[in-house]
Amino acid sequence: MQGPISKCLRTTFLVHMIVAALLGIALWLVPGRTLALLGWVPEWVPISNIPEIAKLPAAKRSIPGQTFVDPVLTRIIGAALLALAFSSYRGWRSASKDEVSVLVQMEAVFCVLGVIAFLYGAWAMSQAVEPRAMPPIGWALAVVLAGFAVSWAIALRR
Repeated sequence: MQGPISKCLRTTFLVHMIVAALLGIALWLVPGRTLALLGWVPEWVPISNIPEIAKLPAAKRSIPGQTFVDPVLTRIIGAALLALAFSSYRGWRSASKDEVSVLVQMEAVFCVLGVIAFLYGAWAMSQAVEPRAMPPIGWALAVVLAGFAVSWAIALRR
């Protein structure tokens, strides 16, 4: 990759930076609420779904705000998205394609692996003991990742 960065690649960096930063900040600061807001996990967990060892004595109601999300792993995903946003910022500010070549390759690989992860996750969720469908936000994120993967691949070809 030689020469100046194209307007298309610069725009891809900018859009990616904004999307990754917004989602990364939300997942890093308020992991459970963000996943509940996105529809990834239920906001109210029915008492029947809570293991006996975790139930309070004589509890008969749902527990508001208890999503049973691992906040550490969710925050690590948020941190990774913030790191990707920062790298996209650096790519957006770069002047030549040589400076961003490795970055574009890494972004493309991340997006392709992300789409594969969502597709495998959808299949695995449908095969579970208690099957459920991929939440709509999962499909939306897979489409966004696929769009970015195509954009990064086009940037690599040019």
